[in-house]
Amino acid sequence: MRYHCIINAYSDDAIRQMEEFHAFQDAFLKDAEQGEAYILCRGNEDIELLARRIAENAVTVTGPDYSPEAVLEVLEQEADSEDLYIFGSGYSGIELSVRLSERLGGSSVTSVHALELKGSVTARKMVYANHMEGAFAMKKGPYCISLAKGMERKEAQEGMFHIERELRCRKGNDFVVSRETMKEETAGGLSDAKIVVAAGRGIRNKENASFLEETAKALGGELGASRPVAMNAWTPMSRLIGVSGEMIAPEVCITAGVSGAAAFYAGIEKSKFIVAINTDEQAPIMKKANVAIVDDFMPVIQSLREIVKEQKDTLE
Repeated sequence: MRYHCIINAYSDDAIRQMEEFHAFQDAFLKDAEQGEAYILCRGNEDIELLARRIAENAVTVTGPDYSPEAVLEVLEQEADSEDLYIFGSGYSGIELSVRLSERLGGSSVTSVHALELKGSVTARKMVYANHMEGAFAMKKGPYCISLAKGMERKEAQEGMFHIERELRCRKGNDFVVSRETMKEETAGGLSDAKIVVAAGRGIRNKENASFLEETAKALGGELGASRPVAMNAWTPMSRLIGVSGEMIAPEVCITAGVSGAAAFYAGIEKSKFIVAINTDEQAPIMKKANVAIVDDFMPVIQSLREIVKEQKDTLE
């Protein structure tokens, strides 16, 4: 069986995609034949910006803007019913893997963290809020998977891909009436942060979320959020932590007003040190934290901000 990787270079986290694929390749694909590396991009300028590669050669799938429909039309013509297609861990990877397999009558599994290729294809992923591993037998090709968030990463080789072929997406999408491009905040900083301040429903409003974000920045870290916070639009969805968001592993995670539901805790359980601040001493997160503070988050965070400021003033 041959395997192919698809990297979305329209995204700001393309290097991260390559590093996750590189580690996955070493762990599970040593006995399989390497096929094409498909790079979704605007053109050679995107390839040059990467300055990294995970294969000697690549095939580019180019278009002025990222359009899943246009990309799928190209990949549909390229796909072999006997082969494995591996997409990245982001939203686009999930969408493309499922839609490509559906178009071609194949099989798909998303958020895969392990793979077995012994006569058949078995994909493994975490299920039931990350409390159990599920094994999924993929019965029919093409076999399309997307990688799980928070995968192990291996540094990609420095240098440029040699472009073997360029596949152009068709111009003009009749189904797009109008298009406006806006810069969207990405979650790459959150997943790589050494310090994370995670906001929960108990922070009460958007203004307090902004205060916690300022605190996170003052600590040299990033702000994360539980589902209620993101759904209330107190933070962007890209800040969501948990099984449907980012799976993080910072040096320190400070939770403020977080109850600690299983789906959320799965996203922070790899943190080396967890500090929980909650007025409810019976909240699940309090039993799982290294340090639990029974108090309203605001005075605690304000005191932390003052300590950080004093230290910075001393150093200056």
